[in-house]
Amino acid sequence: MSLIVLKIGLKIEILTRYTKYCIMCAAMSARDKKEDLLSSWKEIAAYLDCDERTCRRWEKRYGLPVYRISPDSKARVYSYKDELDKWLRERLDNKSILQKQITHRFSLSKKIYLFLFLILFGIVSIVSVALIALKIPNPADFRIENSKLIILDQKGKELWRYDTEIKDLLDENEYRAHFQIRRPNPNNPSNIYLPHIIIEDINQDERREVLFCTQTQGRYGGGVLFCFNHKGDLLWDFKAGRKIKFGQRNYSSDFYIRGFIVNDLDSDGNQEIIILSQVIWFFPTQLAILNTEGKILGEYWNSGQFSDLALKDINADGNKEIIVSGMNNEYGKACLIVFDSTSVSGSSPQNNSEYTCEELESGSEKYYILFLRTVVDLIESPVNSIMKIDILDDERIMVMTDISIIIYIFNLNLQLEEVRLSHTFKQKYKTYQLAGKFTKELNEEAYKGDLMSGLLYYDGKKWTSQHSMSNQRNSIEK
Repeated sequence: MSLIVLKIGLKIEILTRYTKYCIMCAAMSARDKKEDLLSSWKEIAAYLDCDERTCRRWEKRYGLPVYRISPDSKARVYSYKDELDKWLRERLDNKSILQKQITHRFSLSKKIYLFLFLILFGIVSIVSVALIALKIPNPADFRIENSKLIILDQKGKELWRYDTEIKDLLDENEYRAHFQIRRPNPNNPSNIYLPHIIIEDINQDERREVLFCTQTQGRYGGGVLFCFNHKGDLLWDFKAGRKIKFGQRNYSSDFYIRGFIVNDLDSDGNQEIIILSQVIWFFPTQLAILNTEGKILGEYWNSGQFSDLALKDINADGNKEIIVSGMNNEYGKACLIVFDSTSVSGSSPQNNSEYTCEELESGSEKYYILFLRTVVDLIESPVNSIMKIDILDDERIMVMTDISIIIYIFNLNLQLEEVRLSHTFKQKYKTYQLAGKFTKELNEEAYKGDLMSGLLYYDGKKWTSQHSMSNQRNSIEK
């Protein structure tokens, strides 16, 4: 009996332990399943590393394994991680549409972000440049106070000043008449004012430089061209002229600058500076070409004065020719000279050794032209000069003599096409005729013919009345 009871008790104990084991396994399985369970769209989206809208779309289009408590579309959803992993793995292994969608979505997003970044970068760059421009004002105007040059911005606010230490520096009104551009003398339209001060960006740094030449009341003690940057730092300076000997006479370095202009001669984007200067009260005169760093690119010496200059590409090669007018002291005549801007050197053609400099070579001019004296200017002056050059809209070159006010019109090959007698000339002619200086009546057509035939060209060796070039190598006629 006791043995039977013992066996029954042993079986009960084994059954109890097996029951506990089954309960424990079930609990562990429930716990694992619970840990594998995702119970909202938010958790599912986080697990798949995408947004909830994408998960909903994947459920409808590609059968994403998602379960609901009820058929209602708003019912709570749940899913299992292992099922999601299997679903995703199958889609990727088969290079499914889902993979293409993910790739396309990522690629499109990257392009959009790049496009937005470039737009933002462009806006920031523009704003930065604008702010810098606002912080550093550009020179725009000037004042002269005693020996000081004072530079102003657009609003008239002082930016900086420079003391020339010249006690008799020309006053502001004089400099104002020679500011920025070439212009006629208001009291004598045949006489031209060339600039003494120019404010302009000459070196493409988007900042205006200041070019300023010192001019004095007595002409002595000036003759220096200064170049300042927008902050007032001196970049370079150029002293016009030098000690030089013509014939047996030595000339001092007391030069004054008649004026200068700034222009891009060779279309490379950088400006060149063309300067006319003269030894005080005498000849010679110097034509100098500088680059934006103040280096001399070329210089030419004339045995006489220079009065005006103009620029024109006369042979359409992309380089502007330099056209200079003035007088030649040896011949006492007005002259017109044309240069290739890339070849400026030597000195004017002369016969008398008194007007020749042995240290200088023959000039590189394309054309050197002398003009016939009139009966009027022979009475009034020992020399005559071309004081003004204009480039007409019809592509012709017009020049005007100083005393007689005779107008000559050339084509771009420097062939004389027309001569005009001014009212001033006709009036002076009549006055001197009545005064007995000469008796011949003025025949306008005949006189214009005489002036045209009296024009002289230098052909490189001699003077001739035939249209000729001085240096054939420097030009190809159109």
